[in-house]
Amino acid sequence: MKDWLHIHVILLVVCVLASCAVVALTLFRDLTTLELGLFQLLVLATGLLGSYIFGKSSARAGAMDVIKPHARAAFRRVMALYNSLYRLSDRIEELKREDADTRLDLIQALVNEQIETGQDAMEDWRDIVPEDVEEIRNRSLRA
Repeated sequence: MKDWLHIHVILLVVCVLASCAVVALTLFRDLTTLELGLFQLLVLATGLLGSYIFGKSSARAGAMDVIKPHARAAFRRVMALYNSLYRLSDRIEELKREDADTRLDLIQALVNEQIETGQDAMEDWRDIVPEDVEEIRNRSLRA
């Protein structure tokens, strides 16, 4: 985002310099239609480019503002499911130590598969809202 700020400043300076050049030149002589057209084209091009760049970054920021509350809520649900499965997995491990039953091995494999799915979902959410995912994950792991 900071790189785009430099481009915005450069484009603004080009527009201001072009406008000042037109004013300065018109003080000394009349500009031809071609010269006026080229100055207007320069100002128009820099304005359009600046608008495109600024609009693109604004749209991205706006989309994140819309997605963020939904992503936080959905990720909280994923974490709740993940923590529940993790507790179940721990309980199965305890039961396996008490009585070696092959059915518990099957249940353990199913639970581990669901835990992996939860971890994959967390990574997907981390792509969208990394700071929030880390905050919720740390809070959830402490509990």
